[in-house]
Amino acid sequence: MFSGRYSYAVDDKGRVGLPACFRDALKDEKHEILFITNFVVGREKVLQLFLPSEWQRLLTSLREKGRFNIEMQRFERFYIGGAHEVPVDKQGRILIPQRLREYAGLNGEVTFSANHDHFELWDRALLEKELTASEEMLMDPEFFAKLGI
Repeated sequence: MFSGRYSYAVDDKGRVGLPACFRDALKDEKHEILFITNFVVGREKVLQLFLPSEWQRLLTSLREKGRFNIEMQRFERFYIGGAHEVPVDKQGRILIPQRLREYAGLNGEVTFSANHDHFELWDRALLEKELTASEEMLMDPEFFAKLGI
C-alpha cells in the first residue's frame, strides 16, 4: 500500500506534514486520523504509523495470539499501550505526542519511510545510518539466499 521515503522538518510545536501520497490513502479511507506508536528496529527507536483500518487489522491479529504468554503481554503493553490516535489537520500535518517525539529523538529533520501496510517515522540521520548498514548487507552474495528470495 505504501512506498517511498519522504523527509520533512518537525516544527517547534511537534507538528510534521504528511507526504501527499499518505494523505491520499487517508482520504481514500475517508479518515482524518492515524495511529502512531513506539517501536524498535534493530536497536533503534522509531515510530510506526497506521491507517485506522490497518491498525484494527493488527489489533485483531494480536488478539488471536496467546494472551497469557508473558512475551506477548510485554509487547502489547509497550506497543499498544504506547499508541496514540492523532488527527490530521487541514494543512495535512499531525502533532506527534511529546512522549513519542522524545522516545524516537525527533527534534528536527525526520523521514517517513514506507513499509507495506504502514509507515515509519525516523530521525533523518538515524535512518541514513540504518540505510547504509542495510546497503552493506545487500552486498553480501549470501544475503538473498538467507532470505529465501
